[in-house]
Amino acid sequence: MIKGKSTFDYDYFPTEYIGLMCFNKQRYTEEQAIELWRREMAYKNNEPCLAEDAFVRYRYGTDEEGEPRSCWWHEWEDYGNRSVPVWSIRSPYSWEKEGSVEEV
Repeated sequence: MIKGKSTFDYDYFPTEYIGLMCFNKQRYTEEQAIELWRREMAYKNNEPCLAEDAFVRYRYGTDEEGEPRSCWWHEWEDYGNRSVPVWSIRSPYSWEKEGSVEEV
């Protein structure tokens, strides 16, 4: 579902995920977002990635260092009109790569 216009375009989100960036679905197709992600992260065209549906929301919160911040936050849950639907794109972990086998 596409909501009202948002000022969010795309951004890098420092998290436990490798190379996580989010791209506004109102402005980018999934293919455009992946291409831009590879360019922004300086990856090769065949670099594997995971593109998932997610949301960003501008709100107050506490960052990894415990400091209060007012900024865009990456979220998996839709909070109604305050959430912007995005393509959440990141590098896969080794066990998520296609063809990899997890050792038991």
